[in-house]
Amino acid sequence: MDRIDFSAIPAAYRPVPFWSWNDLLDPAELRRQIRLMRQAGIGGFFMHARGGLRTAYLSEAWMECVNACLDEAGKQGMEAWLYDENGWPSGFGGGLVSGKGERFQQKSLKLEEMAANSVRAAAGVLAVYRCDGRFLGRSLPDGVRGRVLVCRYEVNPYYVDNLDAEVVGEFIRVTHEFYYRAIPEALRTRLRGIFTDEPQLMRDGIPWSFVLEAEYRNAYARELLPELPALFRNFSGCAAVRVRFWKLVTRLFGENFLRQIHDWCAAHRWLLTGHHLLEETCQHQLPCNGAIMPQYRYYDMPGVDHLGRGEPSAVSQTQVVSSAVQCGKQQVLTESFALTGWNFNFSGMRWLFQTQLVRGVNRLCQHLQGYTLRGLRKRDYPGSFFYHQPWWEDYARINDYFAFAGMVLAENPAEVRVLVVHPISSAWTHYTGDWTAKELDFYTQTLARTTGRLDELLVAHHYADEQLAEDCGRVEKGRLIIGRGEYSCVIIPMIANISAPLAVLLRKFAAAGGRVLMVRNRLEPETLQLDGEPMPPDLAEFFRGLPQFDSEAAAAEAAAAFAPERVKITEGGVPTTRMLAASRPVADCAGRRGHFHLIVSRQYRNSAFVRISLPATGRAVEFIDAVSGDIRPVAGAERRDGRWEFDWYFAAGDGAMFLVSDTPGRGAAVCRPDFERMPTVGKLSDRFTVAGMDANILTLDRCRFRVDGGAWRRDDVIQLQTHLTRLRRECEVEVEYRFFLAADFPLGTPLTLVTETPEQYAFVLNGHGFSGADAGAFFDSAFRRIVLPPVLRTGENRLVMRMHYAQHPGFYEQLERAKKFETEYNKLTFDTEIESVYLIGDFSVRHDGRREALPRLAVRYHGDFSLGPSPVRTEVDGSDLTGSGMPFFAGKTRLIQRFRLSAAEVAAAAFLRFTPLGANSCRVALNGRELGPFFWGPYAAPVAGILREGENVLEVELTTSLRNMLGPHHLAEGESYAVHTMSFNRDVSAVGYRPPPYDPGYCFVRFGFADAELIGPSRR
Repeated sequence: MDRIDFSAIPAAYRPVPFWSWNDLLDPAELRRQIRLMRQAGIGGFFMHARGGLRTAYLSEAWMECVNACLDEAGKQGMEAWLYDENGWPSGFGGGLVSGKGERFQQKSLKLEEMAANSVRAAAGVLAVYRCDGRFLGRSLPDGVRGRVLVCRYEVNPYYVDNLDAEVVGEFIRVTHEFYYRAIPEALRTRLRGIFTDEPQLMRDGIPWSFVLEAEYRNAYARELLPELPALFRNFSGCAAVRVRFWKLVTRLFGENFLRQIHDWCAAHRWLLTGHHLLEETCQHQLPCNGAIMPQYRYYDMPGVDHLGRGEPSAVSQTQVVSSAVQCGKQQVLTESFALTGWNFNFSGMRWLFQTQLVRGVNRLCQHLQGYTLRGLRKRDYPGSFFYHQPWWEDYARINDYFAFAGMVLAENPAEVRVLVVHPISSAWTHYTGDWTAKELDFYTQTLARTTGRLDELLVAHHYADEQLAEDCGRVEKGRLIIGRGEYSCVIIPMIANISAPLAVLLRKFAAAGGRVLMVRNRLEPETLQLDGEPMPPDLAEFFRGLPQFDSEAAAAEAAAAFAPERVKITEGGVPTTRMLAASRPVADCAGRRGHFHLIVSRQYRNSAFVRISLPATGRAVEFIDAVSGDIRPVAGAERRDGRWEFDWYFAAGDGAMFLVSDTPGRGAAVCRPDFERMPTVGKLSDRFTVAGMDANILTLDRCRFRVDGGAWRRDDVIQLQTHLTRLRRECEVEVEYRFFLAADFPLGTPLTLVTETPEQYAFVLNGHGFSGADAGAFFDSAFRRIVLPPVLRTGENRLVMRMHYAQHPGFYEQLERAKKFETEYNKLTFDTEIESVYLIGDFSVRHDGRREALPRLAVRYHGDFSLGPSPVRTEVDGSDLTGSGMPFFAGKTRLIQRFRLSAAEVAAAAFLRFTPLGANSCRVALNGRELGPFFWGPYAAPVAGILREGENVLEVELTTSLRNMLGPHHLAEGESYAVHTMSFNRDVSAVGYRPPPYDPGYCFVRFGFADAELIGPSRR
């Protein structure tokens, strides 16, 4: 059996997460965390200042930490990357750039109708116009009466003008050059590069810069001010004005911000990576970037982000990969896993990254790893994929897989022959500062439908951006070439505008024998402009003569003929639309030459049994195991009509790597039968004995509190911070937590309190003060254990914690700024934070009340909780450990079950099939024989030769996440797939953010081991 040693994969291909520097930093602790990362298969890290940071950004202490991490990264053979900002979006230099005045600050353009006599009082006036758009001058001429149009600009003092090269130069000076000077020469070689995060022009509206007038004149030999009203209103010639304006804005952003930073980095031997804001749609990328694809060319490793657990945008992925391939970039980064919540497990991580891998996004940046989870940091768009997670010791398993698959895809270029014209300039012609206009979404959707159908057909494709085509496009040997991309078929989706250079290229391409397919525009059937102007007759005739299709799907199906060697997958004899595939020719994969195929399911919740057909480019089909790295032949693979065909079962969110090899190895063949249709030989009971477990947990997130000895109030603990912040003063605070011990709870059982910053509190339990001696960390270094004194009592117990509440000087001014723009909110730091506390120990948590089943394997408990005796050595319902005394549990639980089989049942059983619920991983042993760890489906293991007549012993170890401990517990939605900072709140926050709907019940994710049964060979 041949084996790929995943641990030998270079750091440059391994995941490189955001490492959230979010508290008072200690160089020794930073070094320790780097060593933990390396053990977990992580290749590097981005040193990322985030909310909660208490070490001053760019201070001497900050640089001591940076330099320590560069040194440790070198020792560990890892990549160290800087992050270029204090929070995000990048460019304001932690306030040093935006603080230099109006020239440096972000500006937006406004067009307003007003009375002429009000014009001189208006701020930021650029020009005045008659109401029909006719230019009157930079100021109101004498004698003008009535209503006029005024174009003016507004200033956001908290961000910057990224169209102005001088502004960006100042950002480089205060950030990049500062780092370069402050890092000792011996450590500079250990710095891989720098990440820029969501640089932008505007989130919406129309940007303005003091450089635009001169740049417009230089580009077009025209004056900009007379044309500004056409950006907002549909005056004559508005389409051409908008195309000129947004083309210029796109180029200025790329050249003045990105190219300037890239060139500085290249001169100093740094790489540039990062991603932009709101890439997914035409309407969103337009105000932020002008057009997104041209911006990616200036990155050494361009990136994209994806938030939450939904399927990633095919358009945003294809945009960045297309630009990367065309501009010769080998790696494409994805910032993923933010907002996925504390319950996002390996199975979900695998599904979410795989659906990007197949499109060519080949390196993972996990969002994020928290230096600490203290206070607000645990709610920073969770989860945090770091050492505090119970599953951390297994994390290398999935990181090795991500690194291997990403390396194969990065090192071996794809063969892409189909090109789709991007409709961004058609969106430009309709944009008036309002991104909700229906025309903008129309052009977004035509692109999405085209790429969606090509994906369903498993046809690899790229996009043609008009500016990239203009800058590096040509026709050669019957191919349309953009940079390093070569294409034999072009699809033009529904468009209303095309650039002159791309139109000329397409005509040359068609004349050279290239195939150009066009979809009829249903919204504007008579409109096809050239840079916003009427199309010249000869070009109009060319486009009219192209093959015309009534739908994007029909054009995509015609284009599939230009990808004959693609993977084909059927389900029930019908081509499936539920799978994605990537293929690469490889010269050396574990010593083999052949073709690598990554096939993944788009279904997060549903399985599929499919027939896979691969081009017969080698002598055998082999399966590469994503956990072990083993390479084994695929059982039942048949060669017919020049293709390899075989059946394969994909569990929910599953994927598989295959190698069609010229030099296959040997080993036991692997097959994936349709486990769901295999008949049951015998069902096992859901009853298990708890053989052992980590400390159980009760989260106390509700309290009584009073300020300065005043009246007591009740609330959720998280709201206490907001209440105290609104007082805007120092005060004395008493917080009382209540918990209950059942009548059969053994009072001699030790209980431990887990709290944050215990040094700030005085403790009283049931009227008895105690010292709060630190007994070590629990999961995270910020969570400290304190053994409670032996004064517990049956029934109600009261824990009172007293503290002095205060914030640092200037905090309340910072809070006011945080209400106005995200750069300030992202830097917000509290000195004093009051958080939920936790009881841990050898106990069960009982529930007195109603339970309500919720979607996404969740359940809501209404009622109270109390502590009972330990569940260890007791029989429980293994399919519902949440309801068997462990609703807040996080950690490892070990279960055991004994069952009897007849000789006939032993002979008939081929697999053990089961369903782990709410667990990240599951280790299963049968009669002392390990069946292997399970991190994702299929949850089935062969049992032939392991079962025996008579008594058999099944042992299970389940590892959970921190979800049921940390929540969010009170979302009306239940279990959320988009968990953000406000998902935990009950009321409006201190900066005015509103929470989602609240429910007083407690929502948990079900946790257990269910549906265990022995299954035999299929009778189909």
